[in-house]
Amino acid sequence: MANKKLDIEVFSAWNTYAISMMSVLEHCGMWNKEYTFQKFLSVTGIASQFCVDENCSALPITDYDWMEEHACFTERIGVRTKKYYAAPDAEEYSVKQKEAIEAIKKGIEDGKACIVWGIDTGEFGVIYGYDDEDKVFFSKGIGSRNVNASMPVLYNNLGKTFEWAPVLYCEIPETVQEADWNHAYVNALRLYVQGMKPICKNGRSYGLSVYDAIEKAMREDRLDSFGFKYCIGIYYERKEALLLYLEEQQKMQTNELSEKLTESFRTTVELYRRLMFEILGVGTEGWNTLFEPVDKTRYPEIVNVLEALKASEEQNVKLAKCVADGI
Repeated sequence: MANKKLDIEVFSAWNTYAISMMSVLEHCGMWNKEYTFQKFLSVTGIASQFCVDENCSALPITDYDWMEEHACFTERIGVRTKKYYAAPDAEEYSVKQKEAIEAIKKGIEDGKACIVWGIDTGEFGVIYGYDDEDKVFFSKGIGSRNVNASMPVLYNNLGKTFEWAPVLYCEIPETVQEADWNHAYVNALRLYVQGMKPICKNGRSYGLSVYDAIEKAMREDRLDSFGFKYCIGIYYERKEALLLYLEEQQKMQTNELSEKLTESFRTTVELYRRLMFEILGVGTEGWNTLFEPVDKTRYPEIVNVLEALKASEEQNVKLAKCVADGI
């Protein structure tokens, strides 16, 4: 009976698809170890994704077209991947599951781990090994950071580990070519500008409309406490990544406009930091604080921060346009 484990480190982050993919790519030599997570988030466009639903639940963070969006994310860094996907009620579910099992095992034999959905909870994680005798995959996800172990995944349970959304999704790197990082920088700015366009459709708000949607949910007393805290954690990490990436770029090509943009982003990130840690009290270790309800007496304070955030991001958008157009 065959078995193999890859010695891969899966890093810690709120954005679990991004950190899982970067960890896998770094391990198999498709992402330079000198490159940072903030660069990965920014140039893939993940950092520019910004959306909430009417109650500010956690759903929009992972409820999007994985096949299409993930292909866009990875292609921006020169990576092509093979994906296996099947919805729970799809007729081809069992067929796709068998195909994915064999593909994951072959990938591991080739030194490539696999990004999968539903490791530990409704998050992405990594499969890094298999054992044919026990018919299990070895995985790492957010749980491995909290208790030093993620449960092995039975072959027959692949795609069914998160019972509330038993979606089969596996993604394995195939090829890579060096990206044009100067173009990637300009594109990252344009993706941010595009991602901040105020749009409301199908019960969701995007871009600058996010801040108004959160305020409305609080006014109407239907704010999802867990979802709100979770979203703030996700978006704090994304906004900070953009800031740190801008600081990286400034070391190589600085000018007055890019300095203004970086300084403007510092204001945004500081506001997120204040909201997340000082007002909401979301800790950096574990997820337990997410289940504690938001203190409604602090709603006025939260509204003030949200209004300041919207103003700061409006300024970011103006400056990002100018910087991108001037390069």
